[in-house]
Amino acid sequence: MSLNAAPTRRKGGLPRPVIYAVAALGLLVAAWGGWQLLKPKAPKDPYRLEQVQQGDITKSVSASGSLQALVQVDVGSQISGQILKVLVDFNDEVRAGQLLATLDPQTYLSRLRQGQAEIAARQAQVAQAQAQAAEARAAYNRTRTLYDQGIMAKAALETAEAAWKSAQANVQAARAGVTQSQAALASTQTDLARTRIVAPIDGIIISRSIEPGQTVAASLSAPVLFQIANDLSKLEVKITVDEADIGQVREGQGVRFTVDAFPDDTFTGVVTQVRKQPETEANVVAYVVIAQAENPGGKLMPGMTANADIIIQQLRGVMKVPAAALRWTPPDEQPQTAQRAGPTAGGPGAPGGPGSPGGGQRQGQGQGQRGGAAARIIEGLDLDAGQRKKAEAIIAEARTRALAQASGDPTARRQAMRQMTQEILVKLEPILKPAQKEKLVALRARMAATGGGRSQGGMASGVVYVLRDGKPVAVPVRVGASDGSFTQVVGALKAGDQVIIGGGPKPKAKAQASPMGGGVRVRM
Repeated sequence: MSLNAAPTRRKGGLPRPVIYAVAALGLLVAAWGGWQLLKPKAPKDPYRLEQVQQGDITKSVSASGSLQALVQVDVGSQISGQILKVLVDFNDEVRAGQLLATLDPQTYLSRLRQGQAEIAARQAQVAQAQAQAAEARAAYNRTRTLYDQGIMAKAALETAEAAWKSAQANVQAARAGVTQSQAALASTQTDLARTRIVAPIDGIIISRSIEPGQTVAASLSAPVLFQIANDLSKLEVKITVDEADIGQVREGQGVRFTVDAFPDDTFTGVVTQVRKQPETEANVVAYVVIAQAENPGGKLMPGMTANADIIIQQLRGVMKVPAAALRWTPPDEQPQTAQRAGPTAGGPGAPGGPGSPGGGQRQGQGQGQRGGAAARIIEGLDLDAGQRKKAEAIIAEARTRALAQASGDPTARRQAMRQMTQEILVKLEPILKPAQKEKLVALRARMAATGGGRSQGGMASGVVYVLRDGKPVAVPVRVGASDGSFTQVVGALKAGDQVIIGGGPKPKAKAQASPMGGGVRVRM
């Protein structure tokens, strides 16, 4: 018998290895299918839930700014000249009166000596004038004696008197010249003293803009030679706040800020000034807010950019929900934006038709008045045909009464419309089913929130949804402060409750009559 004989197979059948492989594959497929049947299925379109928490909420205004020293002095030169010496450098600590630099004093020394010589000359002129005055007085006395004896004429006496008074005036003029020269000398001495640039305050040199040999020209303005920061243990934060937020900022509010140099560190300060002068750039109006902050360890430096949060309100231990929970609504309660038109829209009972509330008046007014609250009520509550007919009668009656009460004043008209909406909601409740009443609660809360209504304590009305028996249920709440991520709520919620923040079934397509009168169109 040959060892290389082909494997035996049944006549007309497959080889046994193939049969075994097919059987094993079938068993694997059957096992996988059974596992898929027994495995619990994840719910289709699951809701995303978050817990209601109790904690702190900090409402703040974010803005950017820059750091600067509390007291910063620019040290300049009042005179022109060449820098002879520079005695300090960046970051040097200096005391008030300490010499920082000197200008070449030779020009002013020359003027000083010239002034001293001029004073000496003026003083000599005084002495000369005094001598002449003494001589004129003696001549006057002699003439007076001779006149008394009848020897001299009166004209000679008058001439001698005039000469004496003239000599006295010359003395006064010479003394004034001395005073003038002394003043010029004092000015020269002051300029000479200004060749010594000294520190006006205690502080640290944060800027130096001169070098020895450099020429300083102070003809029109005093050039800045040094900048001295008085105390860097405290700094000012100059924050630029947008005009939309400035109304919330007050002196004494806390400030938290970070700088790019130390991104992991948070620094704190206090608002000390809200400047009323606007700053406009690219048609954007902003206002400067000054805050004072500590500088622990001297980390912060003038000129750093600060990313600041001004704390407007801080609440401790309040009930809060994610902000997304207040924005989420079930798909079937989301506002419908599509407008009905054509024969269906104009038919009986349809908005704008003969049987609809206010249909006759709307012919000349358009659908702007018919829309709004009444349309949202009918669309949002998913009424059946009988309920819709009753609702339309309630709305028509309320609208007629509101239009009769409303005057030409726009404010009174808006007030009448708001009262009409509340009346409609109250009268609709008895004709609704339990599920529709829950929708009515959510609709009322949502309309109050979007309408800017305020409830107790100045808090806005809102609504969140929780899951009950797998379905979202509206829970009215009062909404307080928000930090952008979480919002304070007051209502029938407690810590640990699960609120819906997203997910859920997609909106169902609704069949609607075609505008051309034939077929249907699908509206999402």
